[in-house]
Amino acid sequence: MELYPFNWLNLLPALAGGSLLTLAAMNVALAWRRQGSAARGHLLFAVIAASAAATGVFEFLLLNTRTIDQYGALLRASHIPISFLVLSIPWFVLFLFGAGRRWLVIIGNALWGIALVVNAFQPHSRVYDRITHIERVSLPGGAEFTWVSGPLHPGAWIGYAGVLAILIFVVDAAVTLWRRGEPRRVAIVGGCLGTSLAIGLLHSMLVELGGVRSPYIISVAFVVIMGGMALELVHDAVRVPVLEQQVRVQEQEVAHLSRQTMLREMSGGVAHELSQPLTAILNNAEAALSFLDRGSPDLEEVRGALQDIAEQDRHATEVARGLARLLKQGERQSESLDLNSLVQEAIELARGDLSRQAIEVSTHLTSRKPVISGDRVLLSLVVLNLVRNSAEAMATVDPSERVLIVTTEMRGAGEVQVTVSDRGSGIPEADRDRVFDAFYTTRADGSGLGLAVSCTLTKMHGGRVWSEAGPGGTGTSMHVVLPGVDGIPT
Repeated sequence: MELYPFNWLNLLPALAGGSLLTLAAMNVALAWRRQGSAARGHLLFAVIAASAAATGVFEFLLLNTRTIDQYGALLRASHIPISFLVLSIPWFVLFLFGAGRRWLVIIGNALWGIALVVNAFQPHSRVYDRITHIERVSLPGGAEFTWVSGPLHPGAWIGYAGVLAILIFVVDAAVTLWRRGEPRRVAIVGGCLGTSLAIGLLHSMLVELGGVRSPYIISVAFVVIMGGMALELVHDAVRVPVLEQQVRVQEQEVAHLSRQTMLREMSGGVAHELSQPLTAILNNAEAALSFLDRGSPDLEEVRGALQDIAEQDRHATEVARGLARLLKQGERQSESLDLNSLVQEAIELARGDLSRQAIEVSTHLTSRKPVISGDRVLLSLVVLNLVRNSAEAMATVDPSERVLIVTTEMRGAGEVQVTVSDRGSGIPEADRDRVFDAFYTTRADGSGLGLAVSCTLTKMHGGRVWSEAGPGGTGTSMHVVLPGVDGIPT
């Protein structure tokens, strides 16, 4: 007589096990390609599927067992894959969907854990105190299976309670997802997992209590329902690359629109930034002409004026190109820069205006090299605007009191700071935040654009800017903090 005769009943757990192992392998592959909660969700799904497949192997063996001791030993061993199956389901829901009450999971796991301890010491599993009866039951089509009965052990009720707690958790998670407006996930959690657990729990109880003469069908109950779950998960996994590409395109479009909006807001500032070097060029050209009109022209002074003209023209060209780059999608130059050198360049560009206003410049630059990353032209524009703003703030101050102090320093969290302080009339405390708004100015001849442009460009480079009273409460200090080379945002 064949040990395992070929019939439809023996074929069911074999087909179920093969299907479940295929689903497990698919989800392991998907977990390898994904990250975060999605990867954990696919791994847990693979554990559930593989555990259900292993349970199917024991169901197949139990169908054909002939003795009480063999049946009891197999039933006890079958609780190992069943445990992985039962305990993985709630964590799958928590990790992948973020729904359900965690305390229900803890209760369910604790109860099932107690049942497992009982199972380890019972010869006929946690289900039966002892198996007293065994028989072969015939089904249509020539199929037969082994059915047993006997008094239940208290561990059986503890296990039922553990599965019931997890079933309640699944239902609760489905309700949460329904309230979130996620019907597809409700179908996966409530319809698939909840139904599988309910069928497995109810059928096992009926078989073990002697209510029905039937083989265990846990693996068969899971295969169809988990197939539906897998279709949903695979569907989501296939859509992810498409959605990611769409998100990247949309992010590029949003970034481009943001740049265009920013430039529209800065349109007045562009004119302001170009007017500064053009005014300097005009002043130096007029000075050079006046030097030449003298009876004995000083050619060194003429040379100096022409050099200033060349330098200001070069600066105006760089500013125009730098601002024009912002109009193009994704074209903002970025390089490692020494903040000290940037400050010195800005002061040199403003040297003519500072000399004409008899402003003394005092620099206190950190001995450590403060390296930042960004667009050299745009960042030099930030410092230059702060220097010019401070110089203009001292126009009404006695020439002997006109001192401009520029300081650089290293800060915590990988940041660097430049501070420009003056001895001007200062800014009322109520207006200190408003000075960075476009067109806001405290001077009758001010455009209200220099500081606004500096603020915009600083934020563009991941920094921040603010003002406060100057040293000793006199004048104003403008602070700009930028991320150091190790703290640049991606």
